Amino acid sequence: MSILYYLILAFGILLFIYTATIFFSARKKINQRNISFKTFINFIQTVKSKLVLWKYYFVSGNNKNLTRNILITFSVFFILYYLNYEFIKLDRLVFVGLFLILFILFIWKKGQRYNRKVFEEMFPEVIQIMNSATSSGAGLLQALGHCGRDIPGQLGDEFKIIHKRLSIGEDAYSIFNDSYNRYPYKEFYFFITIIRINLDKGGQMREVISRLGRVIADSKKMEKKKKAMTSEARMSAMIVGAFPVIFFIIMKFTMPDNFDYVIDDPNGRIILYYVLGSEIFGMSIIWWLMRKST
Repeated sequence: MSILYYLILAFGILLFIYTATIFFSARKKINQRNISFKTFINFIQTVKSKLVLWKYYFVSGNNKNLTRNILITFSVFFILYYLNYEFIKLDRLVFVGLFLILFILFIWKKGQRYNRKVFEEMFPEVIQIMNSATSSGAGLLQALGHCGRDIPGQLGDEFKIIHKRLSIGEDAYSIFNDSYNRYPYKEFYFFITIIRINLDKGGQMREVISRLGRVIADSKKMEKKKKAMTSEARMSAMIVGAFPVIFFIIMKFTMPDNFDYVIDDPNGRIILYYVLGSEIFGMSIIWWLMRKST
Protein backbone atom coordinates (compact mmCIF):
# COMPACT_ATOMS: atom_id res chain seq x y z
CA MET A 1 0.00 0.00 0.00
CA SER A 2 2.84 2.40 0.83
CA ILE A 3 4.38 1.78 -2.59
CA LEU A 4 1.03 2.45 -4.28
CA TYR A 5 0.64 5.63 -2.23
CA TYR A 6 4.05 6.93 -3.35
CA LEU A 7 3.30 6.01 -6.96
CA ILE A 8 0.01 7.95 -6.84
CA LEU A 9 1.78 10.91 -5.22
CA ALA A 10 4.57 10.84 -7.81
CA PHE A 11 2.01 10.59 -10.62
CA GLY A 12 0.14 13.60 -9.18
CA ILE A 13 3.32 15.66 -9.00
CA LEU A 14 4.28 14.77 -12.57
CA LEU A 15 0.77 15.57 -13.75
CA PHE A 16 0.93 18.95 -11.99
CA ILE A 17 4.32 19.75 -13.58
CA TYR A 18 3.05 18.70 -17.01
CA THR A 19 -0.09 20.81 -16.67
CA ALA A 20 1.90 23.83 -15.46
CA THR A 21 4.32 23.46 -18.37
CA ILE A 22 1.48 23.35 -20.90
CA PHE A 23 -0.20 26.34 -19.23
CA PHE A 24 2.89 28.57 -19.30
CA SER A 25 3.76 27.47 -22.84
CA ALA A 26 0.24 28.31 -24.06
CA ARG A 27 0.34 31.64 -22.20
CA LYS A 28 3.67 32.51 -23.81
CA LYS A 29 2.32 31.71 -27.28
CA ILE A 30 -0.79 33.82 -26.65
CA ASN A 31 1.35 36.74 -25.49
CA GLN A 32 3.59 36.37 -28.55
CA ARG A 33 0.54 36.34 -30.79
CA ASN A 34 -0.83 39.40 -29.04
CA ILE A 35 2.51 41.19 -29.47
CA SER A 36 2.65 40.18 -33.14
CA PHE A 37 -0.94 41.30 -33.67
CA LYS A 38 -0.28 44.63 -31.94
CA THR A 39 2.85 45.13 -34.03
CA PHE A 40 0.87 44.40 -37.19
CA ILE A 41 -1.90 46.81 -36.14
CA ASN A 42 0.68 49.53 -35.38
CA PHE A 43 2.29 48.95 -38.77
CA ILE A 44 -1.09 49.26 -40.53
CA GLN A 45 -1.89 52.44 -38.62
CA THR A 46 1.52 53.91 -39.49
CA VAL A 47 1.06 53.12 -43.19
CA LYS A 48 -2.46 54.55 -43.10
CA SER A 49 -1.27 57.78 -41.46
CA LYS A 50 1.53 58.10 -44.05
CA LEU A 51 -0.96 57.64 -46.90
CA VAL A 52 -3.27 60.26 -45.41
CA LEU A 53 -0.32 62.63 -45.02
CA TRP A 54 0.82 61.97 -48.61
CA LYS A 55 -2.66 62.82 -49.88
CA TYR A 56 -2.59 65.95 -47.72
CA TYR A 57 0.68 66.94 -49.41
CA PHE A 58 -0.70 66.07 -52.87
CA VAL A 59 -3.67 68.43 -52.52
CA SER A 60 -1.64 71.04 -50.57
CA GLY A 61 -4.05 70.78 -47.65
CA ASN A 62 -7.11 71.60 -49.80
CA ASN A 63 -9.28 68.82 -51.26
CA LYS A 64 -10.51 71.20 -53.95
CA ASN A 65 -7.10 70.83 -55.62
CA LEU A 66 -7.48 67.05 -56.07
CA THR A 67 -9.01 67.04 -59.58
CA ARG A 68 -6.62 69.71 -60.86
CA ASN A 69 -3.55 67.93 -59.51
CA ILE A 70 -4.65 64.58 -60.97
CA LEU A 71 -5.00 66.19 -64.42
CA ILE A 72 -1.56 67.80 -64.09
CA THR A 73 -0.05 64.47 -63.05
CA PHE A 74 -1.46 62.65 -66.08
CA SER A 75 -0.31 65.45 -68.37
CA VAL A 76 3.24 65.24 -67.03
CA PHE A 77 3.16 61.45 -67.30
CA PHE A 78 2.19 61.49 -70.99
CA ILE A 79 4.79 64.15 -71.82
CA LEU A 80 7.54 62.15 -70.10
CA TYR A 81 6.27 58.95 -71.72
CA TYR A 82 6.57 60.57 -75.15
CA LEU A 83 10.09 61.85 -74.39
CA ASN A 84 11.11 58.40 -73.19
CA TYR A 85 9.63 56.79 -76.33
CA GLU A 86 11.43 59.22 -78.63
CA PHE A 87 14.78 59.65 -76.90
CA ILE A 88 15.65 57.61 -73.78
CA LYS A 89 13.79 54.43 -74.92
CA LEU A 90 13.49 52.74 -71.54
CA ASP A 91 11.25 49.69 -71.32
CA ARG A 92 7.64 50.75 -70.74
CA LEU A 93 7.25 48.83 -67.49
CA VAL A 94 10.57 50.14 -66.18
CA PHE A 95 9.55 53.67 -67.11
CA VAL A 96 6.14 53.37 -65.39
CA GLY A 97 7.74 51.89 -62.27
CA LEU A 98 10.38 54.64 -62.10
CA PHE A 99 7.75 57.30 -62.69
CA LEU A 100 5.56 56.02 -59.85
CA ILE A 101 8.47 55.81 -57.40
CA LEU A 102 9.83 59.24 -58.31
CA PHE A 103 6.35 60.75 -58.34
CA ILE A 104 5.59 59.49 -54.81
CA LEU A 105 8.96 60.74 -53.54
CA PHE A 106 8.58 64.06 -55.35
CA ILE A 107 5.14 64.76 -53.86
CA TRP A 108 6.40 63.74 -50.40
CA LYS A 109 9.47 65.99 -50.53
CA LYS A 110 7.62 68.85 -52.22
CA GLY A 111 4.83 68.64 -49.64
CA GLN A 112 7.30 68.67 -46.76
CA ARG A 113 9.10 71.67 -48.23
CA TYR A 114 5.88 73.59 -48.91
CA ASN A 115 4.55 72.76 -45.46
CA ARG A 116 7.76 73.99 -43.88
CA LYS A 117 7.67 77.20 -45.89
CA VAL A 118 4.05 77.93 -44.93
CA PHE A 119 4.78 77.13 -41.31
CA GLU A 120 7.84 79.40 -41.12
CA GLU A 121 5.94 82.27 -42.72
CA MET A 122 2.78 82.03 -40.62
CA PHE A 123 3.84 80.63 -37.25
CA PRO A 124 5.31 83.91 -35.90
CA GLU A 125 1.86 85.41 -36.54
CA VAL A 126 0.37 82.57 -34.46
CA ILE A 127 2.64 83.56 -31.56
CA GLN A 128 1.60 87.20 -31.88
CA ILE A 129 -2.12 86.37 -31.93
CA MET A 130 -1.77 84.06 -28.93
CA ASN A 131 0.12 86.77 -27.03
CA SER A 132 -2.47 89.42 -27.86
CA ALA A 133 -5.39 87.18 -26.99
CA THR A 134 -3.97 86.04 -23.66
CA SER A 135 -2.92 89.60 -22.77
CA SER A 136 -6.48 90.82 -23.28
CA GLY A 137 -7.79 88.15 -20.91
CA ALA A 138 -9.13 85.70 -23.49
CA GLY A 139 -9.08 82.00 -22.68
CA LEU A 140 -6.95 79.42 -24.43
CA LEU A 141 -9.80 78.10 -26.55
CA GLN A 142 -10.72 81.61 -27.65
CA ALA A 143 -7.08 82.33 -28.54
CA LEU A 144 -6.93 79.23 -30.73
CA GLY A 145 -10.18 80.34 -32.37
CA HIS A 146 -8.61 83.73 -33.16
CA CYS A 147 -5.69 81.92 -34.81
CA GLY A 148 -8.07 79.95 -37.00
CA ARG A 149 -9.97 83.08 -38.07
CA ASP A 150 -7.11 85.54 -38.49
CA ILE A 151 -4.45 83.35 -40.14
CA PRO A 152 -5.05 82.71 -43.84
CA GLY A 153 -4.30 79.56 -45.76
CA GLN A 154 -3.26 76.10 -44.73
CA LEU A 155 -2.03 76.84 -41.20
CA GLY A 156 -5.18 78.78 -40.41
CA ASP A 157 -7.27 75.80 -41.48
CA GLU A 158 -5.22 73.64 -39.14
CA PHE A 159 -6.06 75.87 -36.18
CA LYS A 160 -9.72 75.85 -37.17
CA ILE A 161 -9.65 72.05 -36.96
CA ILE A 162 -7.88 72.17 -33.57
CA HIS A 163 -10.40 74.69 -32.19
CA LYS A 164 -13.38 72.75 -33.49
CA ARG A 165 -12.20 69.42 -32.08
CA LEU A 166 -11.34 70.93 -28.69
CA SER A 167 -14.74 72.66 -28.58
CA ILE A 168 -16.63 69.39 -28.94
CA GLY A 169 -14.56 67.78 -26.18
CA GLU A 170 -12.16 65.48 -28.03
CA ASP A 171 -8.99 64.31 -26.32
CA ALA A 172 -6.32 67.02 -26.50
CA TYR A 173 -3.47 64.51 -26.89
CA SER A 174 -5.10 62.93 -29.95
CA ILE A 175 -5.89 66.32 -31.50
CA PHE A 176 -2.37 67.71 -31.15
CA ASN A 177 -0.77 64.41 -32.15
CA ASP A 178 -2.70 64.47 -35.45
CA SER A 179 -1.70 68.07 -35.97
CA TYR A 180 1.95 67.33 -35.19
CA ASN A 181 1.94 64.56 -37.81
CA ARG A 182 1.14 67.23 -40.40
CA TYR A 183 3.61 69.78 -38.97
CA PRO A 184 6.46 67.74 -37.42
CA TYR A 185 8.65 70.68 -36.45
CA LYS A 186 10.34 71.35 -33.14
CA GLU A 187 8.79 74.81 -32.82
CA PHE A 188 5.30 73.38 -33.19
CA TYR A 189 6.14 70.58 -30.77
CA PHE A 190 7.13 73.10 -28.10
CA PHE A 191 3.99 75.09 -28.84
CA ILE A 192 1.56 72.18 -28.49
CA THR A 193 3.42 71.01 -25.38
CA ILE A 194 2.80 74.42 -23.81
CA ILE A 195 -0.87 74.26 -24.82
CA ARG A 196 -1.35 70.77 -23.40
CA ILE A 197 0.33 71.67 -20.10
CA ASN A 198 -1.87 74.75 -19.85
CA LEU A 199 -4.98 72.68 -20.51
CA ASP A 200 -3.99 70.13 -17.86
CA LYS A 201 -2.56 72.34 -15.11
CA GLY A 202 -3.04 75.96 -16.08
CA GLY A 203 -0.31 78.57 -15.63
CA GLN A 204 1.07 81.79 -17.09
CA MET A 205 0.95 80.90 -20.76
CA ARG A 206 1.63 84.42 -22.04
CA GLU A 207 5.17 84.54 -20.66
CA VAL A 208 6.06 81.08 -21.99
CA ILE A 209 4.63 81.86 -25.43
CA SER A 210 6.63 85.10 -25.53
CA ARG A 211 9.85 83.23 -24.75
CA LEU A 212 9.04 80.68 -27.46
CA GLY A 213 8.54 83.54 -29.92
CA ARG A 214 11.99 84.96 -29.11
CA VAL A 215 13.61 81.55 -29.51
CA ILE A 216 11.92 81.05 -32.90
CA ALA A 217 13.05 84.50 -34.07
CA ASP A 218 16.65 83.75 -33.12
CA SER A 219 16.45 80.37 -34.83
CA LYS A 220 15.19 81.95 -38.06
CA LYS A 221 18.06 84.44 -38.03
CA MET A 222 20.52 81.56 -37.69
CA GLU A 223 18.89 79.62 -40.55
CA LYS A 224 19.07 82.65 -42.84
CA LYS A 225 22.73 83.07 -41.98
CA LYS A 226 23.44 79.42 -42.83
CA LYS A 227 21.63 79.73 -46.17
CA ALA A 228 23.58 82.87 -47.02
CA MET A 229 26.87 81.11 -46.25
CA THR A 230 26.03 78.11 -48.49
CA SER A 231 24.32 80.02 -51.34
CA GLU A 232 27.49 80.16 -53.46
CA ALA A 233 28.09 76.40 -53.13
CA ARG A 234 24.46 75.63 -53.98
CA MET A 235 24.56 77.82 -57.08
CA SER A 236 27.82 76.21 -58.22
CA ALA A 237 26.28 72.75 -57.82
CA MET A 238 23.27 73.76 -59.95
CA ILE A 239 25.50 75.14 -62.70
CA VAL A 240 27.72 72.04 -62.75
CA GLY A 241 24.66 69.78 -62.79
CA ALA A 242 23.22 71.69 -65.77
CA PHE A 243 26.33 71.15 -67.97
CA PRO A 244 25.50 67.58 -69.14
CA VAL A 245 21.91 68.56 -69.99
CA ILE A 246 23.04 71.63 -71.95
CA PHE A 247 25.71 69.61 -73.77
CA PHE A 248 23.14 66.95 -74.67
CA ILE A 249 20.85 69.60 -76.22
CA ILE A 250 23.72 71.22 -78.13
CA MET A 251 24.83 67.80 -79.43
CA LYS A 252 21.39 67.34 -81.03
CA PHE A 253 22.11 70.23 -83.44
CA THR A 254 25.91 70.28 -83.75
CA MET A 255 26.67 66.52 -83.75
CA PRO A 256 23.53 64.73 -84.99
CA ASP A 257 25.42 61.48 -85.76
CA ASN A 258 26.70 61.19 -82.20
CA PHE A 259 23.29 62.16 -80.87
CA ASP A 260 21.61 59.41 -82.93
CA TYR A 261 24.22 56.92 -81.73
CA VAL A 262 23.51 57.74 -78.08
CA ILE A 263 19.72 57.64 -78.58
CA ASP A 264 19.18 54.80 -81.08
CA ASP A 265 22.12 52.41 -80.71
CA PRO A 266 21.92 49.92 -77.76
CA ASN A 267 25.59 50.49 -76.92
CA GLY A 268 25.10 54.25 -77.06
CA ARG A 269 22.12 54.08 -74.71
CA ILE A 270 24.39 52.45 -72.13
CA ILE A 271 26.43 55.68 -72.19
CA LEU A 272 23.22 57.71 -71.88
CA TYR A 273 22.02 55.67 -68.90
CA TYR A 274 25.44 55.96 -67.26
CA VAL A 275 25.43 59.75 -67.65
CA LEU A 276 21.88 60.07 -66.30
CA GLY A 277 22.61 57.74 -63.39
CA SER A 278 25.86 59.47 -62.43
CA GLU A 279 24.17 62.86 -62.74
CA ILE A 280 21.33 61.85 -60.41
CA PHE A 281 23.73 60.16 -58.00
CA GLY A 282 26.10 63.13 -57.88
CA MET A 283 23.31 65.69 -57.41
CA SER A 284 21.83 63.52 -54.65
CA ILE A 285 25.17 63.56 -52.80
CA ILE A 286 25.43 67.34 -53.19
CA TRP A 287 21.84 67.80 -52.00
CA TRP A 288 22.52 65.56 -49.00
CA LEU A 289 25.66 67.51 -48.11
CA MET A 290 23.76 70.78 -48.36
CA ARG A 291 21.04 69.43 -46.10
CA LYS A 292 23.63 68.35 -43.53
CA SER A 293 25.30 71.74 -43.59
CA THR A 294 22.03 73.59 -43.03
